[in-house]
Amino acid sequence: MATVHKTSASPNWLCYYTDRNGKRRTKSTLTRSKRQAASICAKIQSVEDQARTGNITEEKARRVIEKVVSEIMAESGAPIERKTVREHFTSWLKAFESEQREGTFIRYQGVVEEFLDFLGGKASRNLAALTAADVERYRDHLQGRVAPSTVNTYLKVIRVGLEKAVKQRVFETNPARLVDNLSTEDRHERRAFTLPEIKKLLAVCNDDWKTAVIVGIYTGLRLGDVQSLTWANLDLQQKELTIRTQKTGRVQILPLAKPLLRHIETLPAGDDPQAPLCPALQGKTVSWLSNQFYEVMASAGLVQSRGDHQRKEGKAGRSARRQLSPISFHALRHTATSLLKNAGVSDVVARDIIGHESEAVSRNYTHIETETKRAALDKLPDVTAPANTLKRS
Repeated sequence: MATVHKTSASPNWLCYYTDRNGKRRTKSTLTRSKRQAASICAKIQSVEDQARTGNITEEKARRVIEKVVSEIMAESGAPIERKTVREHFTSWLKAFESEQREGTFIRYQGVVEEFLDFLGGKASRNLAALTAADVERYRDHLQGRVAPSTVNTYLKVIRVGLEKAVKQRVFETNPARLVDNLSTEDRHERRAFTLPEIKKLLAVCNDDWKTAVIVGIYTGLRLGDVQSLTWANLDLQQKELTIRTQKTGRVQILPLAKPLLRHIETLPAGDDPQAPLCPALQGKTVSWLSNQFYEVMASAGLVQSRGDHQRKEGKAGRSARRQLSPISFHALRHTATSLLKNAGVSDVVARDIIGHESEAVSRNYTHIETETKRAALDKLPDVTAPANTLKRS
């Protein structure tokens, strides 16, 4: 039996009903009128009763309930604004863009796009139909693919994006806040590539991945930044690379290390300065590129192929949670840092080249001369040299 109740925590009446599985549930009726609330609640119970006997699907049940609530609220002169999940997040991002720096916005935009892609057709569903179970499935989908801390960051973005819907009374409780974060106690250790590993990696890379790896080693740029590089970012006369990084929004001017410059000079440059430096990588999501790079590492014998792992798992319907690799494209940042430190470069200069924000940089940094950074990069070994040599650049 369905009943309506009022609590001090909400101005709207709540419907207490028994769902199709026999469990008691609570749902906001989105109205302060007890008469309207009772009508809505009775319909919710009726739909759940039909679902219990198999006469109605879950998706149809949601549509019926949404339609009834909308009709009753429209009759009362307070129609409910119906937005899809995609429309809501698109609107939120648009408002968010003007409030945040570019790097933060790009990260949040990427998370939202991945979440909507994961939802598939459900992204075109009424926002009110989004449940904690949907968010939890997204969390579990990410688990094993990226680090737990990254999963938790994605959940944070989804939670923030849904807060406006709570204020608009679409939800009584933010569904993403009902989903627990993953434990980060068992964080895996990342490490730098060794020079022999880099040699093996470059030996199996195609042209674009080879360029990306060499750029990563001698600049420390993240995969998303490397992917976005065009010829307009390069000044070959000044032997410099200029970029506004996606994560921090910071403009970096980086001298081109001699091995990197020599490699770039071998690339076919057209007349369009906006042409990508790595054409095959442009337009792909960072997660897709990360998976592709993993298979490049597998080809070099540095990790086990995930394709082999998945074939062993068979077609059970769920991809297995796998051990996260201690090396990835991001490990090239660790590699660049390690090479600079091993070459005796000061912490402040190394951090400025790699783009690490730190108290040391904030305290000491006014302007680190380009030539200082160039001298530091010139101390690095030439990873493009033959495998039996480790000559300096």
